[in-house]
Order: sequence, then C-alpha cells, then structure tokens
Amino acid sequence: MKISVLTTVFNRPEHLRLLVATLAAQSRRPDELIVADDGSEGAAVDAMRACLDNCGFATKLVRQDKGGGQRSAARNLAIRASSGDYLIFLDCDIVLLPGALDVHVQSAAPRRLLCGNRALLDEATTQALFQASPAPSAEDWEQAWLLADRRAMEDAARLFQRHAALRRWHLARPHKPKLLGCHFSLFREDVERVNGFDENFVGWGYEDDDFGRRLYKAGVTPQSVILTARALHLWHPTDAPQVLRRRRDRPNRAYFRRWRVPAVCVNGLRQPSA
Repeated sequence: MKISVLTTVFNRPEHLRLLVATLAAQSRRPDELIVADDGSEGAAVDAMRACLDNCGFATKLVRQDKGGGQRSAARNLAIRASSGDYLIFLDCDIVLLPGALDVHVQSAAPRRLLCGNRALLDEATTQALFQASPAPSAEDWEQAWLLADRRAMEDAARLFQRHAALRRWHLARPHKPKLLGCHFSLFREDVERVNGFDENFVGWGYEDDDFGRRLYKAGVTPQSVILTARALHLWHPTDAPQVLRRRRDRPNRAYFRRWRVPAVCVNGLRQPSA
C-alpha cells in the first residue's frame, strides 16, 4: 500500500520543516509528501523548497495563487498531485509523534475514515522545538507531549465515541462524529467516491464538516485514532477570522445548511464543465 501524506501551507516554512522532520522519524515513513501551497510569498516558498530537499522520501510542492484560506481548493490540488492508495491529511502546523503513522496504516480499511486530533503546544515549547538543531530528537518530542495541553483532545475522544454510538442507531447529526480537518486519513477510492472537497466552500469554515457528512452518506464509517495516533499542534498566532457575534453570520453557513446535500459534490476533484 502506497502512503501519501498531504498538507496545505500558507507562509509557515518553519512549521513545515518540523512536520517533515517528524515524518522522517516515523518507523513507517510515507512514500510521498504532497505540499499544496495556498499562495505563500516568495521567500516562504524558497524556504519550503529547501526543507523538502533530501528528507528521505519523495516530495512534491504544488501551488495555487489564492492568497491563503482556500482550504478545499488546496486540498483537492494536493489530492490530484498525489499517487498513493492511502491518503493521510495533516495541516502544516501538525506534527506526528513517533509511531503515529503506523497507527493510521494498521487501522486503515476501505470505507473507513480515521479521525485524529492533536494536543496543543504553547509558544515557548514550540520555539524550543524550532531551535533544536538539526531537528528535535525523540526525547524532545516526548517532552513536548508531556508539556502539551491534552484536555480538549481527551474531551473530543469521549464525544467521538458518543456520536459514533448515536450514528449506529441513526440518531447522530449528519456530520457527526466530527471530522477535525487537521488530522485524518482514508483510502483514495473513498475520497474519489465523494469527489473530494467541495470548492464552493470559500475561505474558512464548514468544509471539513461537509466532507465528513458526505463520506458518511456514501457509506464510509468513522473510527477514532484520537488517543492512539499522537499528534501535536505547533503554536502560531491565529489565522482564523474574528469571532462573529451570531452563528448565522459565519461564512459558508447557509451553504452548509442547505437541504438534501448529495454525497458527491459537483465542484470538487472533478470540476463542472465550463
């Protein structure tokens, strides 16, 4: 089984450097890493190219000039550029602890969506990892794990099991258990089954919930690897839009809440005819 790791990035070469380092440290390395750049500036792109050289596995950098935040389009770009049978999606600010890739591979099955999560690092711990030369050691990662805030991840694991049980009784909301878009995996054929990510979701918000909802509608079953595939979120200033006063003001909300959403989106991996 050929494994592709897919990530999207916007002006975060140092975060990408640590992601590459943790993939290189896995006992089962990926066969390729596809990096979809969402319109980064020139210096950042040069730094990303440098960190992808000589990492021990195949890499490919593909770009779109979207100016950041076009996550659905960037993910579809990465999927099209990949060649693996099995796709592992990580945000560029997510790093996998040793053994995490093995968890994904060993738990993989057709029509199964593996949903991960991440513990949160603070600024000081993240900066210490950036400064480790040439890359953090296994002991550095374990120390970072001990310092990370794991409360939200543990709550998410409990909530996932509750929603999974409700889904078995056909009582869960269409997009539950929730897919956290920064860390998940599934077979390529299941991504293609729903035509990838819906590019009618522009900017930030709801694109991951929509992808999970359509996968479930297509018969893909969610399974948690939240506590077994250990991952860390590297600190950075937030890129998220300012909190809106009302839920109904959120971008993409009306589109997400439309009636009779089909499993296969129209504007996805395969684009509508002009």
